[in-house]
Parts: sequence; structure tokens; C-alpha cells
Amino acid sequence: MTTNKMQLVWLMGVVWVCAGVVVTSVTAGGADGPEPVYKKEAPVSMDDLAKRITKGVSVVEVNDYAPGHYRGALTPSPPHADMNAKKAVVVFWRDHTHRFVFSHEASYCPFLELPDGSAMCNQFFEGNLGDAELFNNPGRKERNSFVDIVESGPRRVWVRWTYFCVNMNDDANPRLRGTEDYFAYPNGLILRRMSYQSLMPDQVIGYSTQPVELFGIAPVGATLKDMFVPDEKAGDFLVHTVLDLYSDKRYDLHWSEEGKVRRRGDDSLLEAISHSDGCALVMPFRERMLFAVIGKASGFPPERNQLVDHCTPGAEGGCGWGAGRWDHWPIGWLNSQTSHWKPGSEYSYSFGSIGHFFVPEGKRIKTFWPDYSDYCKDMELNRWTERRVFGVLLGSAANVDDVRRTGRRWLDKGAACTQPESIADVK
Repeated sequence: MTTNKMQLVWLMGVVWVCAGVVVTSVTAGGADGPEPVYKKEAPVSMDDLAKRITKGVSVVEVNDYAPGHYRGALTPSPPHADMNAKKAVVVFWRDHTHRFVFSHEASYCPFLELPDGSAMCNQFFEGNLGDAELFNNPGRKERNSFVDIVESGPRRVWVRWTYFCVNMNDDANPRLRGTEDYFAYPNGLILRRMSYQSLMPDQVIGYSTQPVELFGIAPVGATLKDMFVPDEKAGDFLVHTVLDLYSDKRYDLHWSEEGKVRRRGDDSLLEAISHSDGCALVMPFRERMLFAVIGKASGFPPERNQLVDHCTPGAEGGCGWGAGRWDHWPIGWLNSQTSHWKPGSEYSYSFGSIGHFFVPEGKRIKTFWPDYSDYCKDMELNRWTERRVFGVLLGSAANVDDVRRTGRRWLDKGAACTQPESIADVK
């Protein structure tokens, strides 16, 4: 049997993927293993997906998806990587309106999407020094980033995402291989289990110290007032929030339509939240709050964590992007050619961000590029990140209290929180 995509899937069974047909061998009692199916379902359209009803949670491949409710042709600019740019794997629920989407056009980097097209993504293992990632044309090639449906529901969905971080100009020598498993349950929550292996173990660029980067996706034609609730006094919009799950500490970022940034909190507050046993990165959209929870129990030790505000000019460790909005179509355009969003654009766009970095114990990124570059050379830190498995909880909530309660209930399970079933009973 030969194929350019043969993959061993762990946990209670073996899966051979060959020419689009999945054959499984499940051990006795392997309720948590791959499904005993012999043929993949043919891709469906988004219209067909809208008519489907699941008993709990399900996943299906579609052939005509585009982020942010974009409806036009995906004209190559820059050229599309390969295959169908509108191919996607979509997770949907019976009792929840959000969807979880792995879009080929976005290098399969998954995002939580609300009905209006607003969405939140928390990225991937970006290679050190910005040398290699996925949001570029080579990174969207199917050989460098691909997904497999292991369990399709309705009790649980399991999707595995495998990717090779590559340089934007040449993918002949990938820097690292990421493996991320996503488990979704009927309660609307998703567990992200992520790890990576360096493919250049003797080089700094073969590692990653940046596992989580929060950014948003805006629907076509949407302005801040369409997506976020205005501040009645200041007239701007709350677009990012960072919460300490074990106290009332919170750090807020407000943007204006004119591009101004206002923060409620300072560097010392963001540092204190970084050192908490648990925190949540939140995008408070009008429809729902979308969040990503990380914590000590899920593999993020406080002494190595740093959250970075890239929006506020002068914020410690940030890039000072301001109210960064990028009109780059396809999504992977950013690292190939930056194009700042302009009102009235016909395309969806992305915006952000709050970032998470691992730093050596006792150190902090104070001035972004000099400090970040220096810490990337710490091979003890690099090898530590490569040997770890990290867990992130993703979901939606009605308010801040719900985010804190959900995040704590998950992290309070201790080391067990990185097991898929840990999120099944969290509400």
C-alpha cells in the first residue's frame, strides 16, 4: 500500500488513510478510538450543511466555504496554494449556533465562527523569529497542512490537524511539524491538544516559543460597531479582554473606528494575569463572547508565561500595531504582502492581537524584537517546548462570569484537564 498521506492515529486503534478511504482497526471496547468506517462521506455544500441536524455534535467536509461570508470568486492574488481553496471541515452543534471551521484557505488553522461571520482564531506553533509558519502561500499547500476526521459525532467529534511550518519563500525544508487534536462535545466546548516536533533540532528556527496568538476574522463589510458593543462614554469598542480566572483582574483593549487604541489596565496588570494559574483570552463579540483558556494544569506554567499586548503603542513587549486590521485575501496573504484594511472593502479581513509567549524563567519580553530574539536562542527553553503537550479550552459564553466559571471548572480537574473527556461535563 503506498500513499503520500499515511498516518498512524493513536488512542485505542489504528487508522490507515489511503486515497481518501479510511479503514479502521479498533480494539475491543475501544469506545474512544477511531470510528469503524470504510468510506469517507462525500463533501457537501454549505446549503446542504445548513439543513443538517445533529443529535449532539457532528463534523462534515464542505466544498464551497469562505471565511467572513465572502461570496465572490477566490481569484488568485497571490496564487492559491493547491486543490480547492473553498474546501473546509466544519464542526456544528445541535444546541449551539457557533461553528468550528478548518478552512483550506486559512491553512486549516481552525477558528470559532458566529452566525454573522465574526470569528476567533488562536493560531498554531509559529516558528521562532518569524522564519516559518502557515499563513503564507506554501503553508496552505495540502502537503504542508492537512486535517483528518477521526470521529464524526454525535457523541464526540475528533479532528486531527497536522502541519509543517515553512518559510514564506521556500517550503523545501520545513522547520517543525505540529500535531493538534481537537475534541468537541455536545456542550459546545472544544479541547485543543497541541504538540510539535522540531525538524531542525540543532537550529533556533526549528522550534517555537509562541503557541497561542489571538486574532479575529471580520465579515465582509463589517465595521467595529457591527461586531462589538460601543462604550457609552468613550464611544469606542471593547475588542479584546484578558481575564484572570482566579481573581477579578481583567485587562481590556478598546479600539475606535479611527484607529485609536485605549487600554484599561497597565503592564503590571497584564504581567500579573500572565502569572495566574489560569487565564482566558476573550473576544467579546455582540453575538457571543468567544474565548481561549490556558492554565498551569493544561501545560502553561505561570513562571514561563507572558501575555503580550501588540495593540497599544508602548505596551511592554508588544509590536505596537495599533488597531491592526488587515485586508488580505486570501487569509494567508499577510506574510506575503501586507495590505491594510480600507472601509468599504469587498473582502473579509482579520484583526488583532493579544499574543502568548513562553519565556525563560525570571525573564520577560520588554522590548519585543531584541528580547524575543534573544530568548529564542535559549535552547533549554526551545527543547522544553518541544517536549510538552499543551491544552487549550475553546468555547463561547454569554458574559465574563460564564467564561471564568467554565475555565475554572476545566482547569480545576488538574492534570486530567488535558484528557478529551475532561470537557464533556463542563458547563
